[in-house]
Amino acid sequence: MRVNTCWALAGNAAYAGAQWAVLILLVNTLPTEQVGRFVYALALTGPIFVLGNVRLRNLLATGVPSPAGVRDYLLARLMTTSAAVLVSIAAGVLASSSLGAVAVIAAVACAKGLDAMSEIAQGLFQRELEMRTAAISLMCNGGASVLLVALSLVGWRTVHAAAIAYAAGSLVTLIAWDWPHVAALLGREQHGASLRAALALIVRALPLGVSSAIGSLQTNLPRYVVASSLGPGALAIFGAVASIPITGHLAVNALSQAALPLLARDVSQPHGAHWRRLALLVAASAGFGVVVLLVTALAGPAVLGWIYGAEYAQHAGVLWWLMAGAVVTFASVCLGTGTTARGRYKPQLGITVWSFAVVAITIGPLTARYGLNGAAASLLTAAIAELMAYVGLTLRDLRETAPGRGLGALAAGAQP
Repeated sequence: MRVNTCWALAGNAAYAGAQWAVLILLVNTLPTEQVGRFVYALALTGPIFVLGNVRLRNLLATGVPSPAGVRDYLLARLMTTSAAVLVSIAAGVLASSSLGAVAVIAAVACAKGLDAMSEIAQGLFQRELEMRTAAISLMCNGGASVLLVALSLVGWRTVHAAAIAYAAGSLVTLIAWDWPHVAALLGREQHGASLRAALALIVRALPLGVSSAIGSLQTNLPRYVVASSLGPGALAIFGAVASIPITGHLAVNALSQAALPLLARDVSQPHGAHWRRLALLVAASAGFGVVVLLVTALAGPAVLGWIYGAEYAQHAGVLWWLMAGAVVTFASVCLGTGTTARGRYKPQLGITVWSFAVVAITIGPLTARYGLNGAAASLLTAAIAELMAYVGLTLRDLRETAPGRGLGALAAGAQP
């Protein structure tokens, strides 16, 4: 697991760094309003594609069978991704008053669609425990996007050109790396894809997809509120500051994704193997979170000023609130990974709805009273509510599989 975790961490870190680099290029090259337009396109399309992905990767990675194997997964992903692209463009037409804004949304939607096809390929690599292949895919995707966006800004210096270049980077990776490796693995499977089987996979994964989409909507709801109440300039600042905690999220996600197949296999093993591994995963995320908070408290203003400039350094308080929310979410990600490994999909939907409700209730009043700090504090409040729910669900599952055990047993790794 150690080698696969290192590869997963390297790939996700490189990809996160590349996405961040794209935003930094935009912030330092384009007017704040144009940056806000790009951030809004990401926020609008995010929940749509998360729902469209229906977390098929998790089913594939944990070995959920289908008659034609991976081919059914690919067909299912192609169907949902095509729908997500069309819905995103339609939403852009309804939400935006200018053709230029719709064009940016359409380009970002195409980029996300290409990334969705790459992501299901990475799920296959993950199932085969080939995290190196998946990591290189992420590295190529991120690197190509940064390079092409940088070239577009040199040549045209418009957000429209940058958005098209962003999508082109995803296309290059899908064609040059992902598909050749998927084709090599598909050679082992003889059956053609079945529409009925693909639809069955979508239906089975739908609770996970809805849960994830609500979670994405929860993350992006503050952006919608900021854009409508404070304007595109404030949205650009909020989006830029919020990109920093994402790097921590991706590190924890890498660790969780590498652990997911092992946690799923541990469920059937005796002597609490699943609970021991889950306890180690949560402990590692907690330790990482403590370090992140300390670094944020000590160096937050300096980091913002160095990366984005003096205008952004004034919002170090926003960074702290966002980072605190991210740290709380780290533990929820790990507990959610364990829940997925145990095949407990539907309860995650209820937890996500609960967390989203907290954001929906608090975001308006907090943003109106405290501005960007209030928007960030709303996310922290929801993260705490989500963690409490996951702790309750995990302890319930622990007691059912190991009667008489509770929080102490989980903290101790559920020793037999």
